[in-house]
Amino acid sequence: MRKDLLIRIIGGFVIGAVLGQVVQFFVSMGIAQRSYAWVVPEFRALFTNEINAIITQVLLTGLIGITFAVAALFFEMARWGMLKQFIVHFFVTAIIWIPIVMILWMPKTMANVCSLLASFLGTYVVTWLLQYKLSKRDIEKINAMLIERGESHDD
Repeated sequence: MRKDLLIRIIGGFVIGAVLGQVVQFFVSMGIAQRSYAWVVPEFRALFTNEINAIITQVLLTGLIGITFAVAALFFEMARWGMLKQFIVHFFVTAIIWIPIVMILWMPKTMANVCSLLASFLGTYVVTWLLQYKLSKRDIEKINAMLIERGESHDD
């Protein structure tokens, strides 16, 4: 395994696990009365003890981090167009992120499922549009520099 991929995996796991605990903190503020809830009761009910639930939650949020860290490599595939990069990245991350978030934190109602899917898709559309505009601007700057130097992208 390449060293940079291993670093990406370890870093992704750590960032995912830490962000997962930050999310759990805010979820806990919403569900717990006077104490910290390490996991939501619905997730806790899937395990024989709370320690196993906490460890599983950390592993799952770490997996989310790994997924996003490794899936970012799709954006480095120069032969793929930006639309293909975003579509593949979207589906890979959605396949991991959505079920884990549903299991860890979301009450299982149709409204919540629709809200989660809409927010994930909406975030992606906005991100893609911003990235597209930035890339288009960068390409225009590069083309202008090439024309100024007497070169063109048609050469």
